[in-house]
Amino acid sequence: LAAVACAGTLTLIAAAMAILFWLRKRAKLADTLEDWELKHPHRFAYKDLYKATKGFKASELLGAGGFGQVYKGVLRPRCGRDEVAIKRMSAGTTQGMKEFVAEIASLGRMRHRNLVELRGWCKHGQDLFLVYEFMPNGSVDAHLFGTDRRAPLLTWAQRFAVLGGV
Repeated sequence: LAAVACAGTLTLIAAAMAILFWLRKRAKLADTLEDWELKHPHRFAYKDLYKATKGFKASELLGAGGFGQVYKGVLRPRCGRDEVAIKRMSAGTTQGMKEFVAEIASLGRMRHRNLVELRGWCKHGQDLFLVYEFMPNGSVDAHLFGTDRRAPLLTWAQRFAVLGGV
């Protein structure tokens, strides 16, 4: 009888610990909204971006620079897959936050065939995320300046055509 009681108690403790672990993980992925966030639509949930990049794995990293890192992600809408590029920045200063909000406000309304489309954004803790359409052929600077060996360098005529298009 004592063994059954001990086994039951241990099972309850293990279940309680599992629930606590699950709640902590869920709270870690949860988002909190600020006033300015309600004014700018196309907000992504952090957990969706986390899943899309497989937890921001190094294998999904497209590039890094002074602004932060860019990851390839696959969002899973109800119909099909949507490949995106997710720029992850750290909001260390209020100036960084102002630039982030300005980019959302300006690029969020801009549509042009020669500009990458801003799909949305996310703010999670001190991290800021911008979600862009994914460009499978790489960035323009890789084709203009040869920064990526896999991207063919454009001729001068092609470069002028790109400049004229922008």
